[in-house]
Amino acid sequence: MSWSEVPVSAEKQKNWQAEYAVKTISMDELFSRYITGGNRIYCGGLHVPTTVVNEILARVKAGLLSGVDIWANWMNGSVDFAQLGEVSPEVFRYHTYFAGPNERAGFASCVSHVPVHFSDVWSMLAAQDLDYAIVQMTPPDAKGYCNIGPLGFVPGGVRSAKRIIANINPNLPRVFGDTHDYHVSQIDAFLVQPEELDIAPAIKPSPEELKVAELVVERVNDGDTIQLGIGGISEAIGEGLQCKKHLGCHTEMYSDVFVALQQAGVIDNSRKSFMPGVSVGGYSTGSKRLYDFINENPEVRFCSYNTVCDPATIAKNDNLVSINTAVSIDLTGQVCAESIGPRQYSASGGQCDFVRGVKHSKGGRGFIAVTSVAHTKKGPVSKIAPILAPGSAVTSLRNDLQYVATEYGIADLRWADLETRAKRLIAIAHPDFRDELTHEAKKRGLII
Repeated sequence: MSWSEVPVSAEKQKNWQAEYAVKTISMDELFSRYITGGNRIYCGGLHVPTTVVNEILARVKAGLLSGVDIWANWMNGSVDFAQLGEVSPEVFRYHTYFAGPNERAGFASCVSHVPVHFSDVWSMLAAQDLDYAIVQMTPPDAKGYCNIGPLGFVPGGVRSAKRIIANINPNLPRVFGDTHDYHVSQIDAFLVQPEELDIAPAIKPSPEELKVAELVVERVNDGDTIQLGIGGISEAIGEGLQCKKHLGCHTEMYSDVFVALQQAGVIDNSRKSFMPGVSVGGYSTGSKRLYDFINENPEVRFCSYNTVCDPATIAKNDNLVSINTAVSIDLTGQVCAESIGPRQYSASGGQCDFVRGVKHSKGGRGFIAVTSVAHTKKGPVSKIAPILAPGSAVTSLRNDLQYVATEYGIADLRWADLETRAKRLIAIAHPDFRDELTHEAKKRGLII
């Protein structure tokens, strides 16, 4: 059966145990009855059914399975896609819309990147004619409802698939959400497979990241609503925000940073204009403290990506402060946040969604926050560059950008002409690169 919004009857809510027992299958049954070849499968992201994915790869490698297409993002755990070598797309292909370490290791073999904004993930999955959604869920509650945990991209795959197979994982937090509960009667099969959740260690900010954070935090007011990405700068901003009051949260990633702020009472969501009283997040991965905090916590609400990352919805948050990062920024304000030249490293995620949404937030401010220098094998490289490296993905357009922050200051690019933009960006670049950047800007006609 396909997922539907038909209400589950009181009778089914009361007597679900027998149906659950009948639908519970073994790993062998999963492959003899469902994944038999020629299947289009959605597997979620971050907290994916790693054991099932690895079994698929093993059977493909052994020649027992072919014609399998998987859609997912940032698979957790240890998944070796490189073991399949240069397997043909007719045999196996993994289509990912956000890369983590497992995906990056597989780009040379069977993994391919799908460029998509997080706000469009549902539409993208709906177009794939998915046979199965095989995703992690919590054990059923007293009324027979399983929960997908803190994963706002999963509902898009579940709703689009012809059949739903739940990998029951008792370690997955049960969260409050807009489309996160699915009744036993709405699910086709259950595979009970406990898996440990990824524990993401906290990133200690560098001195440069602390300075960037200090400059950004100065522009955050009491009562603002915050969106943060991931990384050392976000960790540093979280520490800096401890001095603020009555903050709100509407963010793609609800991280340990937000847990600390909410437990300290800094985030109380009392002044939010959209969904006041609760923190709104798209997904979570982090520490045990995070998983424990969000488990059955009504003060944190996880929304599907077509809600939390929709620019029109983002704009409903007055005084939203959106803070994201980048790999490189050119002198006109184009942002690459996902590739190193042509080599895909992560993805656009929700950055562009928030960059665009915050423009229309009453009192909103949008920041791209970076340290001025990347330390590479070839030596230090300025993150503010005359042009983006050939093949770089443009994640956010220069037309949409407002503030760029480094440890040397904040450049306001809103409504600035190209010459003004170039001068302001050069002024916040590392001093060792300013003369070179000025020379290149004049050479290219950006500065007269």
